[in-house]
Amino acid sequence: MEPNSAGALDRNSRIALLVEHFERPRHKGRLEDADVVVPGGSPECGGSVVVYLKGDGRVVEALSWTGQGDTISMGAASIVVERILDEGLDMDEILEEDYEELVDSLGREIIGARTRHATLGLSTIKAAIRQYQQAGRRRTEGLATR
Repeated sequence: MEPNSAGALDRNSRIALLVEHFERPRHKGRLEDADVVVPGGSPECGGSVVVYLKGDGRVVEALSWTGQGDTISMGAASIVVERILDEGLDMDEILEEDYEELVDSLGREIIGARTRHATLGLSTIKAAIRQYQQAGRRRTEGLATR
């Protein structure tokens, strides 16, 4: 997952991108009509986020987040959400996103041993999608048994 073509950025530019997203996060805030609200992480592990997802089938209609944590966890969460929305990724594409590719795109030398911090946003978004999909299956099964 390249943060808006950050794959071509040098080390200083990658740090600046994380800091920029930490200081001015994108798509941060509650989504009042979310279909699912999923918490992730913990303050002891670099941060905690809550993901708000509204979907329509496989399409992400709206996505936002709230949270607190270090520059890496909050900056990366903002970068991931912005990319998902800007590129119009569907739920299956998001679930296929690779954590190692995300860390590489952010800069493995910058992230160091804090890979859980860097992947917190993506892992929580994936959990929200799985919860959304499970709720949809339960609704469908409930309708089929009536």
